[in-house]
Amino acid sequence: MCNNECDANTEELAHPPKLMFDIEGRNPTTFWQSTSWQKYPKALLVNITLSWNKTIELTDDIVLTFESGRPEQMVLEKSLDYGRTWQPYQFYATDCLDAFTMEPKTVQDLTQHTLLDIICTEDYSRGYVWKYDKTVRFEIKDRFALFAGPRLHNMASLYGQLDTTKNLRDFFTITDLRIRLLRPATGATMVDEDKLTRYFYAISDIKVHGR
Repeated sequence: MCNNECDANTEELAHPPKLMFDIEGRNPTTFWQSTSWQKYPKALLVNITLSWNKTIELTDDIVLTFESGRPEQMVLEKSLDYGRTWQPYQFYATDCLDAFTMEPKTVQDLTQHTLLDIICTEDYSRGYVWKYDKTVRFEIKDRFALFAGPRLHNMASLYGQLDTTKNLRDFFTITDLRIRLLRPATGATMVDEDKLTRYFYAISDIKVHGR
């Protein structure tokens, strides 16, 4: 983290967006970092948009790795028309009812008949429970497993469904992806207004696998 040493005008101290997509494995880790929550209680809202200018069929989980604490509220959105319109993919919150008036669910609650349901999950937002887990996922493979089996041995069944069911095929297809960060990690405590520089978003890696 910056520890009062961030400076967008100095290469060694800057954390620009491109650092979310560089090669990881270096020491120290590179990452993008937002501004701090200096305007609290006004929401710290950040959108990150990924555009491919072509159609992508997702083949594996979307994985975001946070260098900061994982956000307490976030929405993952997709577009199928190059960013003209957007639909939610999944909601994330420490308290789904409070944040989005949605009952909390996990991908394990889904069935073949409810696979296309948009859910809110609390699995990736409770940093005070899993403080060393920095990843947030949109689980593609778990959804595939509803047709292909838990070990994905029956991919022919999945491909058959994708070939014949347009809504299902469209669900796993994107042209653009948008990450809407709505509330940074606070450690499930009251926001300390004397130390607002500790609240921000930082992402070291974004993985999107497709074809």
